[in-house]
Amino acid sequence: MTQASSPAQAPENADPHARYLALRDEVARHNRAYYEQDAPDITDDAYDALARELRALEEAHPEWVTADTPTGGVGGAPSAAFVPVEHPTPMTSLDNVFDDAELREWQEKLARSLNLPADYDSFTFTGELKIDGLSVNLYYKGGELQWAATRGNGRVGEIVTAQVLTIPGLPQKLEGLSGELEVRGEVYLSRADFAAFNAQAEELGTPLLKNPRNGAAGALRQKDPEVTRTRNLKAIFYSLGKRDGVPARTQGEVLAWLAERGFPTSRYSERLEGIAAAADYHARMVAGRADFEFDADGTVLKLDPLDLQDEAGFTSRAPRWAIAYKFPVEEVETTLESITINVGRTGKLAPLAHLSPRLIEGSTVSKATLHNEDYIADMDLRVGDTVVVRKSGGVIPQIMRVLPEKRPEGTVPFAFPEHCPVCGHGAVRAEGDANTYCPNPACPAQNFERIRYFVSRGAMDVRGIGDKLVAQLLEQGLVKDAADLYLLTAEQLAALERGGDKKAANILGQLEASKARPLWRLVNALGMSHVGERGAQALARAFGSLDALLAATPEQVAAVPGMGGVIAQSVTAALADPAMQDLLRRLRGAGVDPQAEATARGEQLRGLNFVLTGTLGEPREAVKARLEAAGGRVTGSVTGKTSYLVAGEEAGSKLARAQELGVAVLDEAGLAALLAEKGVGAAPQDPAADA
Repeated sequence: MTQASSPAQAPENADPHARYLALRDEVARHNRAYYEQDAPDITDDAYDALARELRALEEAHPEWVTADTPTGGVGGAPSAAFVPVEHPTPMTSLDNVFDDAELREWQEKLARSLNLPADYDSFTFTGELKIDGLSVNLYYKGGELQWAATRGNGRVGEIVTAQVLTIPGLPQKLEGLSGELEVRGEVYLSRADFAAFNAQAEELGTPLLKNPRNGAAGALRQKDPEVTRTRNLKAIFYSLGKRDGVPARTQGEVLAWLAERGFPTSRYSERLEGIAAAADYHARMVAGRADFEFDADGTVLKLDPLDLQDEAGFTSRAPRWAIAYKFPVEEVETTLESITINVGRTGKLAPLAHLSPRLIEGSTVSKATLHNEDYIADMDLRVGDTVVVRKSGGVIPQIMRVLPEKRPEGTVPFAFPEHCPVCGHGAVRAEGDANTYCPNPACPAQNFERIRYFVSRGAMDVRGIGDKLVAQLLEQGLVKDAADLYLLTAEQLAALERGGDKKAANILGQLEASKARPLWRLVNALGMSHVGERGAQALARAFGSLDALLAATPEQVAAVPGMGGVIAQSVTAALADPAMQDLLRRLRGAGVDPQAEATARGEQLRGLNFVLTGTLGEPREAVKARLEAAGGRVTGSVTGKTSYLVAGEEAGSKLARAQELGVAVLDEAGLAALLAEKGVGAAPQDPAADA
């Protein structure tokens, strides 16, 4: 592998915004070299690290993002040769795990999502290699290929049909199919073809490819398909999006169906019984990775039965039923130069390690989070130590271990501060809590972080109020907390550094619009411990209004899916706190009136347990949501406690089990009749509901 060029040229001690601007320039430059000139000057891993860091900064600081950010498109400058197209179903990402313990934790979450015991260990998986190539989607209608497109941003890709069809043998017509079909796969350049291309390029004196993935991506984006053909691209197909008329019931049958129709599939795919077999498969792939025909950066483990995949569903970004188990990553030695303490919005004292800069997987690492006092003590971290660092998930720097044999003389254990480093208030640590906090609600650092979080994209989404403006507002005494934002005047904002009438009007417009945001955004913006976007959405759905949430008991909050007793106690205590009550009173007084949300659970189906199986006329998640909204419970397994099995087309073993146990079986018409009888309204006819 060639030496990566240096990452974004921002000084290591630069403020985050300077780092962000430098990263934007660096990523944009690499995009031009890669997509437009087909001459990348950085390794694939190094580019991914820079892009991930840039995306992380944009997620943390949405107010910095502008329309021309290099993360906003497919990669390069728009080309008239490529037409954008929306995928009928999104091409999602995969969540990652990095060891067997995390793999088992994923299985436990999967089991819970299917209403099974957390220790359930009878799943069947398929194991596949995670090919380091370029994802594509082939769309068929009535059995005819309509287009092939890149993954793009997951929802919109670019049509590259002529380029994809340079791959030998891809079927353009599928007999016996009606409806819509999406075939997903990975286009790649084999290691052998990569080496052959570079050998010839070296002989001719033309530019070399930096790695196989960039070579494949650059070839697929060639305007002239004949240039693409010279790269000898290959592809492996592994999944379906829309699958009208495909009779497969398992992921293994999907792969077999694809192979029977001429789509190339991987010889490394295996059916695996249980999580231990999945872990063993991954270990074997790690051991054999040097012999693969193509580059791979991990394995992908998928729940095999498609009906269970449908039942498990998706998070906002990834399927619950599949996981990428990444191959081991690079580790380096460096020196721990100092430890500083930051104060967060909840008052948590967060230690940060400052390291001698080292290049890890293409980007320079100089900092690492140390979590809490116990983490430092357990590792016996001392300033001056030589430590081993790697990127957790290929993104987040993490100190893995200390090398005591290289410890210089005179080092001393780190003394965790007993006082807040910002306001000087005595720090506290509750029994059973590993974290240390500043309990001073007026601590300037906490005020800054709370307001910053309140206006962030995942909370009240007030564009135009960034870190520097928050700092200015606090320093000049114009605000003390989030409620004061709504009392700002145009004159006050215009008079600030880099203010002006136009900027002031824009900010006031954003603040006015935020007053009517959905309830979940305000709940999230309050910054309660243990409550993020998903928790806020669950609470908003469950209680419907702010008044109902404020009146909720710990027991009622604990009954909300995903909450539990400890979180419920924390939420109700936070909402009952006098300072929180005062903040909410002043927010309401300023006109903040969050939109009420439909109460999540009715009583019509209370006490009834449902199991869904087979192919239904509407998405299974939609049916499940409607049943649960009316008080019903939807589980994954048929038992003696099951009230009804709802059976669609091609119902399998669950139908046989229900008949064996004497469980009532409903088709979709029968379910509609039951719901009408119970007074449950029909599903809304929203054409976007399936999107």
